[in-house]
Amino acid sequence: VLVCPLRPVERFRDLRPDELADLFSTAQRVANLVEKHFNATSITITIQDGPEAGQTVKVRT
Repeated sequence: VLVCPLRPVERFRDLRPDELADLFSTAQRVANLVEKHFNATSITITIQDGPEAGQTVKVRT
């Protein structure tokens, strides 16, 4: 599942504190739903910020 901020930004560091809070709150809700749906006991959450980190989704600003 890809969770994205509402406001397009080029890099993670460009998010405002309120946007970070919303992003992580949403990621937590999604993680809980995925765990429940698949009866999982753990989950991996990653951030790929920049091409060298493996980012493949291009941001349109």
